[in-house]
Amino acid sequence: MHIDMLLLFLFILSFLAFVSNRILSRYLYMTAGLKSSDAMIYLSQLWNDGMHRNRQERLMSWLEYRSGYAKEFYTMARYYNACSWPTVVYLLGAVALSMAGFSRYTWVMGVTMVVVWAILTLLGFRYGKYIESETADYFDTSRYKPYEPEEPDDSSEPYYDSTPTGPFATGDTEDTERRRFRNGYARNILAVVLILAFVLVPVLSQKFSRPTTSTPEATTQPSEFPSAQPTSAGTPEAQAMYDRLDQEGFHPLNAVGQLSDTYPGIILSDGILVEEEGLHLEYLVLTQESQAKDLAQGLQHQLYELVAARDPDITEESGEGYTLYTQETEGDYGVVVRDGTNILYVYCPQYDTTWMKWFLNDLGYLSDY
Repeated sequence: MHIDMLLLFLFILSFLAFVSNRILSRYLYMTAGLKSSDAMIYLSQLWNDGMHRNRQERLMSWLEYRSGYAKEFYTMARYYNACSWPTVVYLLGAVALSMAGFSRYTWVMGVTMVVVWAILTLLGFRYGKYIESETADYFDTSRYKPYEPEEPDDSSEPYYDSTPTGPFATGDTEDTERRRFRNGYARNILAVVLILAFVLVPVLSQKFSRPTTSTPEATTQPSEFPSAQPTSAGTPEAQAMYDRLDQEGFHPLNAVGQLSDTYPGIILSDGILVEEEGLHLEYLVLTQESQAKDLAQGLQHQLYELVAARDPDITEESGEGYTLYTQETEGDYGVVVRDGTNILYVYCPQYDTTWMKWFLNDLGYLSDY
């Protein structure tokens, strides 16, 4: 995942949500027959009385009661809360895209959520203007009573006035209770949906995503593929690599069939695979240089995505006919070498790093180790 891009859009969306909440809160207070100053006094009183936690929830409950559980309050509250949804949706979407191998598109998700935020804010502002017009005379009448703090009977409960005094309060007890039940039920359902989304989206995206490049997590064991056989390779390049790995004590496999399945659309004439004690090595012999360049770039990107959050130490070299990319962290080491139409792709644990650097140098690729 592109962490910098993720954090940037999370900051932008969080800031925009803060701005919209500041704008729309004024109209939300109006539905309860209050001004912004009344809400601030109420919050200050909660703080002074030691109620430091859940002050926003207490405020919303108080506004709900003051409004008489009016539908105007619930509609305005939906717009007020909806302006924070793009932040949550972006976070879930970015995680899903990253696990599906499409983290480079997280910026598209970010821009989309900014547009969604703008639409929701405009709709909320429009409805707020309707609330303002409907309550224009209310604050000039005796019905409006500025909030004056009172000592509560029970400090665990928010301050409630004796009766709802909001401009939209109807006094219809049965309708009020029915509306209150519906909205409470809807909030519970939304909470369950969000919790399930946080749990299931990463799992499902990983389950149904199809890897486009080979990684230690995505590559299955050789025994599951009958095409992976411990026999000598076919092409001279692959045979030379096969013999060299065999001399180093590994057990290379001629896995052109398995690797062709791993990289659909890529034409392979030969392929060597080693998977032993955390080491994952592929040697790919392609027929087209353009495909070799594209695949090498894709493998480099895939390697970087695995350890991007750990700030890897990256080395890039190029020589006569070859390019080399390595990345090293405290836990692992990754290599992508493209030599013409041949690619060497390695991912190994930290304890194999020194040997792998020596091996690359001995092959004539890594100049300094």
